[in-house]
Amino acid sequence: MARCTFCEANAIYHDRSSGRYLCLAHARLEVTGPRSRAPRAPLTLRPATPADRPDIARLAQYFWDEVEVECFDRIYRVDALQAYVACDGDEIVGVISTAHEGDAVNMVMLNVLPRWQGRGVGRELIAAVIEVARTEGAERIIVATTNDDLPALGLYQRLGFTITEVLVGKLLEHHGGVEAGFSGISVRDEIRLELRL
Repeated sequence: MARCTFCEANAIYHDRSSGRYLCLAHARLEVTGPRSRAPRAPLTLRPATPADRPDIARLAQYFWDEVEVECFDRIYRVDALQAYVACDGDEIVGVISTAHEGDAVNMVMLNVLPRWQGRGVGRELIAAVIEVARTEGAERIIVATTNDDLPALGLYQRLGFTITEVLVGKLLEHHGGVEAGFSGISVRDEIRLELRL
């Protein structure tokens, strides 16, 4: 786990240009042209086992300061859900936790450690979930994110997800007030997306 280059907060993002690790407050969004992808080290992608639950909980705590996540009007304990993990040797460097909801698979948590971002780990974790969801006969994949999480919104839409709903003020209720998010954007709204299979 990494600390922000500018303060002691948990680093959530990695700036590939400068090599700095950044917390939500110090991350900034800028328009840039194409650049070469970061080198892809070999990773193992596999279904999570019960032995992985403490590491999944640690990642949730690291990124969100909580293990119980509310989305789609339900509360999920992310370390108790079906999950896939991306591993560098024995270290879990990315995780996606899912829950089945009727005809849909809900991607409850997707996180990749900063030093592994920009290497396609999140995309591969989502692809694993899509493959299993199709095999199991799900009709769609759903995901909820926050209004400030522009990197996640970009990733989901590049993969074919469409915005289906915006719950204005939903996170104000959950957190009891305004919290600073990515690039200083106030976290207020839940944005729901889906991918039809």
